[in-house]
Amino acid sequence: MILYKTIALQYGRYLETGLSGDEYDLVARVGPTEETRIQRQGILHDLAAARIYLLDHRAANYLDSLRMDVQGMPWEDRPEAHIQGYVREVDFPQDLVWVEYDSRKLWEDRVARGLTTMSEDELSIWHQRGFLFDNRSPDKMTVQLFTAITDRNFWDSPVTLVLNKSQGGRLDFSNANWQLQNNVILSRMQLSSGDQQHDLKEHIETHKGYLTYEMVIGFMLFAALAAHEDDLLSREAPSLSTSQAKAARKFGKTWMAETLRSHITIQIGPAGERHLTEREARRQFEQVQASGRATPVEHWVAEHERHYSNGKVVRIRAHKRGQPASRGLPVRVVGPRIES
Repeated sequence: MILYKTIALQYGRYLETGLSGDEYDLVARVGPTEETRIQRQGILHDLAAARIYLLDHRAANYLDSLRMDVQGMPWEDRPEAHIQGYVREVDFPQDLVWVEYDSRKLWEDRVARGLTTMSEDELSIWHQRGFLFDNRSPDKMTVQLFTAITDRNFWDSPVTLVLNKSQGGRLDFSNANWQLQNNVILSRMQLSSGDQQHDLKEHIETHKGYLTYEMVIGFMLFAALAAHEDDLLSREAPSLSTSQAKAARKFGKTWMAETLRSHITIQIGPAGERHLTEREARRQFEQVQASGRATPVEHWVAEHERHYSNGKVVRIRAHKRGQPASRGLPVRVVGPRIES
């Protein structure tokens, strides 16, 4: 599933027919409104103008690892100012950008890295996630999160994060606010009752949490691309095949050809793979050290005397102690390699 294509097709059909094309399109099922039409028309227009980035799961995992280097692990008590100061200096390649990745794969990688624990059932609810960054205004940036709920359907974004900018044009995280998408929230409320309305409030708060936490991956992406190193590889490709584009024009679906023009796939490069290998080796090394089962790395012990309680003194010659460093471990984990 490519989420941004699914959004474009569903919104395009709605604007064309005024009807819901899917059972999960709750906003359209409640009833077409002018607000919904304007909102969806605006998102289609933004997607058509945006630069689309599709991350494979290794690239997303790498960028998430870079974020942890700045923000710290979940159990570390680093100030939020660390990551805020970092992303504040990131420049976007374009005023409108879309960043999408496989959320389930990312959470599987987080479990493998020891950042959290999740069962298979919990992981099964995750699918694609997409962020629409709008940086056109000199006074603010807005961010919306769209979440797939199956391989073919998604939830509309119920809220938009509004980040105001300082006089220098940089983001001011101390003055962020939320803009509710009333048509989305009202449609969910009309189809809910009792405890379900309470669940809706929790859903919105959870959505806010995921948006603010996960959007940092987009900032890390643009910081990495600006460095022009070989940690990430990018390739632009058409979003529609030649036959699909021809059929869209033939049947008058110009919105499809105009919105689904091209996208940029982001894959992990050699430097990124080395980084993840080093991080995993370091994690395993530190885990063994913390458990108290780690054998000291081979090192020289200087000549010295050993004194016993009975008065005996023994001179110990200089010798090596510990196990030789594994040649498979990155240097930064075990220190400089021992000369043979």
